[in-house]
Amino acid sequence: MNFLKNLRSNIPLAVEALLIAIFVWFVISITQYPSVRKTIEHVPLSTDITGSAPSSNGLSLISCDVGEVTVDLLGSRTEVGNLNNDNLIAYLDMDNVTSSGTKKLTVKIKSESGINYEVKSIEPDSATVVFDKYDTREYPVTPIIPNVEFAKDKAINPDEFTCEPNVVRITGPSAQLDKISKCLAISTKKLTLDSSYVITNDELQLQTDEGAVIDQSQLKFNTTNFNISIPVRTQKTVKLTVSIVNAPSDFDQNSLSFSMSSNSVVLAANNSQTDIPDTLEIGKIPLNSLDIGYTNTFSLSSVLESSEYINVSNIETVTVSLDSENLEKNYLTLDQNRITLSNIPDNSYIYTILTERLPVSIVGPADIIYEVTADDIIADVNLLNTNINTNQFTSNVTFSCPKYSNVWVVTNSKVSVQRQKEEPESYSNDGSETV
Repeated sequence: MNFLKNLRSNIPLAVEALLIAIFVWFVISITQYPSVRKTIEHVPLSTDITGSAPSSNGLSLISCDVGEVTVDLLGSRTEVGNLNNDNLIAYLDMDNVTSSGTKKLTVKIKSESGINYEVKSIEPDSATVVFDKYDTREYPVTPIIPNVEFAKDKAINPDEFTCEPNVVRITGPSAQLDKISKCLAISTKKLTLDSSYVITNDELQLQTDEGAVIDQSQLKFNTTNFNISIPVRTQKTVKLTVSIVNAPSDFDQNSLSFSMSSNSVVLAANNSQTDIPDTLEIGKIPLNSLDIGYTNTFSLSSVLESSEYINVSNIETVTVSLDSENLEKNYLTLDQNRITLSNIPDNSYIYTILTERLPVSIVGPADIIYEVTADDIIADVNLLNTNINTNQFTSNVTFSCPKYSNVWVVTNSKVSVQRQKEEPESYSNDGSETV
C-alpha cells in the first residue's frame, strides 16, 4: 500500500527522467553517429532527353529497359531522413550519345531539395536504351480479303482491286520504318459476291520482306481505315474451236479431227452482267490448206482485240494440228473436159478453158483414198464478180468430190481462160440462116 502511494507521488519524476534519457540518446546519436544510410525503392527513371546531346543531334529515345531503380544513400541523419522517391530523380547519362542505335547508359541520381547525400549504390546501375531519328514515309496499301467468295461464273478483277486511300503515311523510328515491306489492309468479313462491292478493312498489318508481322506500338499513322473496292466480273472456261471455210456444201466437216495445244481458255468480262459464250472460234481454216501434217498457230489477242472479253489464262497462242493418223494423200490429173465454167459475166462472149490437164492432190481416209478417180472430182471456175479486162486471163478453181463427203482437194490451182466475142448470126434474103 505504501509502495503504490510512493509510486503515484514519483510519476512526474519518472516522466522527466525518460525525457532526459531520450535527449541524452539523441545528443549521443548526433555526436557519435552523425551519418546514416537509407535505402529508397521505386525511384522513377526519367527518359526526358530535352536539351541533351541526343536531342541536339535530332535523336529520339525509342525504348528503355528500366522504369525505376532502388538507391542506397548515405547522409546526415536529419537530412537523409527527408528523402524519398517523390523528391529523388533517377536519370541517364547521355552526354556521349551522338548517333542512333542501342546504347548502355549509366543511371544517376539527383534531388532538387538541396539535401546533401552520398550515393552508395543504384540498382540497376545502367539501362539499355535505343535511340533513333523519327521519320515520316509513305507506303502503298495492298487489300487482302481472305474470306470473300464469288458466285458461279464470277471472279475478281485483280487489276482493279484497290484501296481508298491507296497509300498510308507512317511516322516512327527510321530503323522501324526500314523494316516495312508490305502494308496490308485486311478485311476478314465473309461474303459471297455476284457483283462489285466495297467493304472496309478490319486491320492494317505491316510485314517485313520475310512476311513477319511488325509491331506498331511505336508508329503513328495518318489513317488506318480503308475502303476496299472489289470489282466482280463474269468469268467462264470456254471451249476453243476452229471453222472450215471454202468447203463444198456436201463436205462432211465432222470427218475432220484436230488437236490443240489448249482446248479451252478462261475468259472474263468486267461487266458482271455480261454473258460469255460456251465456245470461242479462234480461226478459220480453208479446206484446201488441210494437207497431211497441217499445223497452224493462232493468236488469242488477235481474236479478242475487238471484243469486251479478257483472256485471264496464261495462254497467248494456240497451235492447231490436223489429226492425220488415218489420212493419206493421192495424186490425180483432171482433163480439160472435167473443168467447168459457171456464172459467165457476159453472154456476148464465148469462154473457153485453155488448160488441158490439171494435176490435183487429194486427201482422205486411207481406206478409200485410192478408190477416188479423176471422174469423181469436180473442178469449177466461178467467174462471179471476176474483173475481166483482157481476152485471156487466169482464174481460181474450186474443187468438190460429191461421191465422197470426206475427201477433199488440197491443190490451190489456177487455169487459163480465153474469151472470144461471139459472131452474130447472118441470114439470106429469103430469111434462111446462112453459115
